[in-house]
Amino acid sequence: MPAILAAIPAILAGLAAGITSIITTLLAKYGRKVVIGTIFITVYTAALVAFVSSLNSEFSGLLRSLPNNSFSLAGLSLVPNNAITCATVVVSAKAAQMVFYFTIGVLRSRLKA
Repeated sequence: MPAILAAIPAILAGLAAGITSIITTLLAKYGRKVVIGTIFITVYTAALVAFVSSLNSEFSGLLRSLPNNSFSLAGLSLVPNNAITCATVVVSAKAAQMVFYFTIGVLRSRLKA
């Protein structure tokens, strides 16, 4: 077991070096703006998915824990059952819009050169 624990920093350093070399290669091939924009869109989408899933789990936990005759439950009953699905569709459309505008910006900058 101690041999495995001693190898963990070396494994992490190897992974970090590999990721750094991949990013450096992508930067050299595609350009800084394209790679940074792609990373931003990926991180933004992952954050939105995490946010929507955490909201979904919080709402479902809240609805199970409230008593039957509470005013909070009455207020939450006004929210439709598909509210999370609708929010997910809106967020997905916003992410698609970001990708579209980013692509248009890349095409404009490439066609100017």
